[in-house]
Amino acid sequence: MNIIQQRFQKARKFLGLSKNAAAKNAGLTHTAVNQFEKGISNRPNFDYLTYLIKQGINPYFLIGESEEVEGQNLEEFISKNKYDKLEAKYEELQSKFENMEETLQLLQIEVDENGNLKKRDSNI
Repeated sequence: MNIIQQRFQKARKFLGLSKNAAAKNAGLTHTAVNQFEKGISNRPNFDYLTYLIKQGINPYFLIGESEEVEGQNLEEFISKNKYDKLEAKYEELQSKFENMEETLQLLQIEVDENGNLKKRDSNI
């Protein structure tokens, strides 16, 4: 049994579920859950993975990246990932904008209220 299989088994037990109950709740057969947890099958079923995360199991725990069993529910996890990506994109765009402003100042170009570029008056 590898660490991922151990984590899935620990998560199921953390939720207080038998293999039968976990399988039924996830819409799987007992055999599917049993084969994965025993190492007969090396790939977890996506439905089983989703079910555990929806029950509040930390996705990072399941893949061996965290020791915290409890985590966010799936909606919070997805929302946080989207937020993190948006925040990174915002920071990237902000950096590009600042670089553009510096370039325009060096070239003595300014942007008017309509967004048009014009040469800055050198008498100012």
